[in-house]
Amino acid sequence: PSAPPTPPPPSSPLPDVNRQTTDPPCFPSSATVQRADGATAPLSSLSAGDSILAAAADGTLGFDVVSSFSLADPSAKAAFLSLTTAAATVTLTPTHKLPAGPAKVLKQASEVAVGETVWIASPAAGALVQAPVLKITKVVADGLHSPLTMRGGWPVVD
Repeated sequence: PSAPPTPPPPSSPLPDVNRQTTDPPCFPSSATVQRADGATAPLSSLSAGDSILAAAADGTLGFDVVSSFSLADPSAKAAFLSLTTAAATVTLTPTHKLPAGPAKVLKQASEVAVGETVWIASPAAGALVQAPVLKITKVVADGLHSPLTMRGGWPVVD
């Protein structure tokens, strides 16, 4: 049995957003993934069976297949955090977990601070690499998407 979702801290959601809509989906409709053919696609366009770039538990990158258990609510509006590094910006719900620090400890996005390192995909390296967070911004965006993969890979988003 899984534990119930942890609500975000009171300061994370923006006032006009229903706090319950930030769990469990992780990304806005505009977030993108790389398909197996190399094309970039918004999460709102994904379907079960699509092959997308994903990170394995050991940090290597490869392709995994989108599961029919993925969650998508393109009509929702929710609060997100945008974490910006020198190489990328990822926008995700405050309760979404991502690998942080040298030990790749999973932390909620709301627990990551400016200056802390997070692990981002480097297709050139074929693996996750550390990058310090330079800026964190609260945003409201359309859609809530949580693409799940058949082999349990972590989708590489944005």
